[in-house]
Amino acid sequence: MKRVAQYLLAALVVLLVWEGVSLGFLAVRGRIVIPTPRAAIEAGLERFPELAAAFGASAMRFLLALLIAFALGLPLGLTVGFEPTLYQLFSPLIYLTYPIPPVALLVFLMVAFGLGETLKIVVITMALFFQVVVAAQGAARSIPRTYVTAVRSAGATRWQLYRHVVIPATLPGVLTAARVSVGLGITMVYIVETKLGAVGGPGSGLGRFIEYYSFSGELSLAGVVGLSLMGLMFYALLELLDRWLCRWKHLEGPGGA
Repeated sequence: MKRVAQYLLAALVVLLVWEGVSLGFLAVRGRIVIPTPRAAIEAGLERFPELAAAFGASAMRFLLALLIAFALGLPLGLTVGFEPTLYQLFSPLIYLTYPIPPVALLVFLMVAFGLGETLKIVVITMALFFQVVVAAQGAARSIPRTYVTAVRSAGATRWQLYRHVVIPATLPGVLTAARVSVGLGITMVYIVETKLGAVGGPGSGLGRFIEYYSFSGELSLAGVVGLSLMGLMFYALLELLDRWLCRWKHLEGPGGA
């Protein structure tokens, strides 16, 4: 409940600042430059079926890309970070390709995957994939060697070592990086839906919704609010996942949060 109250307070602050900026522009320019929160919310409610369909389409794209990025990036990052030989071989390649934005390769990705839904998922996944890989690799590199030695001296197998040491030790850092990368993922959702969503109505994604109703400031801002709520939703889901999988972090007491 305390966390919910914090989110509600933050939302109230955003609305008040938004209202103040809107009224400030109105006073200075003599016309509406940025619609008020009330106008945007009312416009969104009038087009709620379209807005909800767009929200659902964008959320499904982001969720699928996030799951693929974790399924591929987590094992790769953990293995490369924990195994010294693999780290020496593959870490330069990872750090060389990590800074390349997926949109820079858009032409080549179009040729490889076409112009359909697959391309959108691939672009979003690529942006999230390297976030997961780098976070997992860094977390695996920082595991104290005493932990590894203690488990190995007890006769643990390689799989048991990963299960009882590597994964528990690195998962908090990886989930934290995933929450941080939500903003990047939402940005990529918007980019692919505007650049690659020329075909289809506003219900094909929030990016397309914002672009389709660019002539209406109220509706366009309603789409922006939808993107913000979607980012908040995934951030909260990842935080709940962190509390579930990494329960020891949140225990009360000397060793807890």
